[in-house]
Amino acid sequence: MNPFLRTMMPAILLTTTIGLSACDKNTETANTSEPAAITTVSTTAAELITVSQPRIRATAPGQTVSGAFMTLVNNSATAHSLTSVSFSGASMVEIHETSMSEDMMRMRKVNHIDIPANGSAELKPGGYHIMLIGLEKGLKAGTAETLTLTFSDDSQKTVEALVGTLSEQHKHE
Repeated sequence: MNPFLRTMMPAILLTTTIGLSACDKNTETANTSEPAAITTVSTTAAELITVSQPRIRATAPGQTVSGAFMTLVNNSATAHSLTSVSFSGASMVEIHETSMSEDMMRMRKVNHIDIPANGSAELKPGGYHIMLIGLEKGLKAGTAETLTLTFSDDSQKTVEALVGTLSEQHKHE
């Protein structure tokens, strides 16, 4: 007999004996005719991003434009972005950025606002904000309005935003 086999044979027999003795008549066998259940955790940007201090600027009589502000906190290791906002009381809603250019304040529409991984994006007067254009009615301080935020993965989050005066909003910042 081969010297290698002669040396390995006791180890092989011992392993086989231990393996077979671990199985007895009371051991349950897995049913392989049914596929195993696979648990997947699907987490969307809307679930991972928290919204703090959502607010809308109250309007003066006859005013048909307002702004919405909030802080978006990304509680994940993946960057996301806010891609759109909807509000049933406006004919158009846009995401804007205000910046200084040649000693003048300029406001421009942007396609999205980045929300960095484990970071935040602040929407505030003089920076990123949401423009509510073509308001169907005035927005009165002390009321609340519903905004729907859409993120880069197409998930949505609905938030109740308090309507307040400009001076009330600055107290929160």
